[in-house]
Amino acid sequence: MIKSIRHKKGFELSINFIVMVILSLAMLGVGFYFAKNIFIQTYDIGQQLDDQTKSQIESKLRDPASLVAIGINQKTIKRGDHDIFGVGVANRNKEEGYFYLTVECKFGSGKDSEGNEADIPATCTTEQTCCSKWIQGTSIGDNLYKVNIGKLKPNEFEVGTIFFNIDKKATAGLYVYNVQAYKTDAENSMAGKEKYDSVKKIYVKVP
Repeated sequence: MIKSIRHKKGFELSINFIVMVILSLAMLGVGFYFAKNIFIQTYDIGQQLDDQTKSQIESKLRDPASLVAIGINQKTIKRGDHDIFGVGVANRNKEEGYFYLTVECKFGSGKDSEGNEADIPATCTTEQTCCSKWIQGTSIGDNLYKVNIGKLKPNEFEVGTIFFNIDKKATAGLYVYNVQAYKTDAENSMAGKEKYDSVKKIYVKVP
């Protein structure tokens, strides 16, 4: 009888342990789910323009002579931080078309180890990071990234965002980026591309 009771208690303990493990795993899964959602929402918010900047760009694009408009064209971004620039495109053609932007770091200017003014190359080396790698977009070549604007009807406009994520090892300096708009014949295609308006410049200052 005593042996039977011991077996019963051991069985109950095993069941309780299994239940606790299952509940712990379930709670862990729920925790990961909420953490993932918070991260995604934070990332999405980080890539959204503030209403004032977006309204400023849209106001510029309402001018019939405006093809491509930039809001704030220079920002200071610390190492390890991120920020966005807003660039708008208006279709002034008589037919609809697909538009995208290319973003390219041309050069940077800062100081060398002795405190003298020096150029900072846009291309990466094995020893350091470089400004061409801070652009978050689709790479379409060396030092060149693509940001989609989308399909626009005649006189329709859209505001896109260029997202920068500055490396923690970035060299302090002022970096110059060229932004060129293109019109194409098909979505997500570079076939029949035509330059649309002149090159625009944006500046990133890393303190």
